[in-house]
Amino acid sequence: MNERNPLRVGIVTLVVIGVVAAAVIVLSVSNFGTKSYTALLEHTAGLRKGEDVQVHGVISGKVTGIEIQDDHVEVRFALDSDISLGDRSTATVKVATLLGTHYLEVDPNGTGSLASNQIPLDRTSVPYNLQDVIEKGSDTLEELDPELLAKALTAMAGTLGASQEEIGPALEGVARLSEVVSKRSDQVGDLLASTRKVTDQLSASSQDIVGLMKQTNLVVGEITARREAIHRLLVETTDLSKALTAIVKSTDGKLEPALKDVRSVLDTLNSQDEQLSRLLENMAPAVRYVANATGSGPFLPLYLEPPAIPADDTTCKLEGTCQR
Repeated sequence: MNERNPLRVGIVTLVVIGVVAAAVIVLSVSNFGTKSYTALLEHTAGLRKGEDVQVHGVISGKVTGIEIQDDHVEVRFALDSDISLGDRSTATVKVATLLGTHYLEVDPNGTGSLASNQIPLDRTSVPYNLQDVIEKGSDTLEELDPELLAKALTAMAGTLGASQEEIGPALEGVARLSEVVSKRSDQVGDLLASTRKVTDQLSASSQDIVGLMKQTNLVVGEITARREAIHRLLVETTDLSKALTAIVKSTDGKLEPALKDVRSVLDTLNSQDEQLSRLLENMAPAVRYVANATGSGPFLPLYLEPPAIPADDTTCKLEGTCQR
């Protein structure tokens, strides 16, 4: 080292130190393994650069920058690259400790990816600023009657003291309900949108519904007009049934012997069923032949051998009426 130029060694040493310092600064500023997003807030609510970004209660990133725009604040934050933000993701500034530290709570809702890696203003919220609340409420507080307010607070304290055992579970129920409503806000919004569509459909179909009701009135009026005819038909049907009942009762003694005779005839026919069946089977060919024989005209041709019916010349010789 003594043989080397001290000036050159010093310059090289300074350059190496500068490169190392620059690398350290770059490594501390760069976000490896993270992805940058922005969230538009109404105001910062005390959120500062370098504070944590949490996803479902787990620290998953840092706030990298805050920039004031015309009517809102743009907060830049880095989030672990393995966390994907959907198209309905939300961001909320929350208080971490009583000392004034905050953190940004990000809820990755929805499907797909976040448009332009930016959470819009309508899906972000910030806590109340105590100073703004005090400034806006000072005029209202001056108009209050302190004595009347003290009496009201005393009465309220007495009521709360008497019902302290019931207030605890009630507040827990309200907190759970608020949590459910907060988690189901998207579903409630979809439900309200669907309800609006149903209302619009009913409003568009109001004329059809009124026309249907008018047609229903016509049907009811027609039924009312035909009520007397229907009543008369029912009365006459009742009278007819009574008359038929009287006829059956008056002929009960006469019908019994006839029914007995009919029963004996049926028994006889059932006993001769086999013979009747055989007769019908044998009659069928004979009837068919007779039908075929009489089918050529209104006569029945007979074919017999000459001994049965003599020829014409034999007949004339016997009778002496033959002519040449």
